Amino acid sequence: MSTHPLAGVRVLDFGLLTAGANTSAMLADLGADVIKIESGAYLDPFRVVGKPDNEDGWWNRSPQFRFTNRNKRGVALNIKDPEGQRIIRDLAKHCDVVVENFRRGVLDRAGLGYRDLSAANPRLVFAAISSQGDTGPERMNVSFGSTLDATSGIASLTGYEDEEPRISGMDVNYPDQIVSLFATGIVITAVMEARRTGRGAFLDFSQREVASFTLGEEILAASADPTRPSGRRGNREEGVPQQDAYHCRDGRWIAVTLGTPDAALEAFCADRDSAATVAALLARGIAAAVCNDGNDLLRDTALQGVTLVRDDRGGLVKGLPYRLGGKGIDIERAGPDLGQHTGEVLRELLGYDDAQLNELADAGVTSTTPAIGDV
Repeated sequence: MSTHPLAGVRVLDFGLLTAGANTSAMLADLGADVIKIESGAYLDPFRVVGKPDNEDGWWNRSPQFRFTNRNKRGVALNIKDPEGQRIIRDLAKHCDVVVENFRRGVLDRAGLGYRDLSAANPRLVFAAISSQGDTGPERMNVSFGSTLDATSGIASLTGYEDEEPRISGMDVNYPDQIVSLFATGIVITAVMEARRTGRGAFLDFSQREVASFTLGEEILAASADPTRPSGRRGNREEGVPQQDAYHCRDGRWIAVTLGTPDAALEAFCADRDSAATVAALLARGIAAAVCNDGNDLLRDTALQGVTLVRDDRGGLVKGLPYRLGGKGIDIERAGPDLGQHTGEVLRELLGYDDAQLNELADAGVTSTTPAIGDV
């Protein structure tokens, strides 16, 4: 019997890219049975963005997809097909949670929105993660991390004074990362309440609002002084005498914060290697650290098995942002191939037999080959 905290919780996962897929991944890491719904008619875009080659099966080899979809089971069902829709509604009866971050209205038009699925299962917790939320004049806007950086106000703080705002970009997509952290915790709370009351809930997550929530102090300051200039100030910090990144002799950069200004600091760093400089500053009680890149993080033994982990295929996957019982993440299965567990799940939950599965495959309902438009 599983000892994971969310053992016995089942998730119907329409999550894509980071915002949705990382929410369901963290639920899976905690022991939930996460059933990821895709099909040849529509792939998680990370399968395409991370396309490694043009050989057959390329859609199952994307590092970006595997990075955020470990510990899930993959089921191929075409949400545009009436039969696929019917099967998904049947699966929802056996689930506790739905996670989705489609553009608003996509699942409603397919008969798979909250109203339809909660009618089949009143205790269902439905987590809708979207750009601007489920209501309001901008609910249909298409967005990415870059546009959310802009609309949330984050980009107004990143960059240097008198320069253009900076966005986090595809390599970070900061608003996607933080909404998945918030969403995971609230989903767990809602499941606990649903089990107590027998009633589920519709959880409306706006990535823009979550990102803006993290800027509370800046919003408060702007409300107190509408003429206040842009918050962009590079590495400077109000109330801190000296703070910046300094270049060292070995080509590395270090970040330093000083309580008392020191005009000689730049030359001090330039004459020494980064590790020696940091050691010398720390010995003097000065806050300093080397500016790490991705390779540095991979070599950091403190992160291995926690925030950065390898699956049984040797691929790098995202870990947990915390330790549970002193441990990091357990990778019990690598990110699934497209439709890898379709037969297993439909047999287990709905009692399908080989003849029914073959019929669905012949009709293209459970296709595991991308349509031409997805290539």
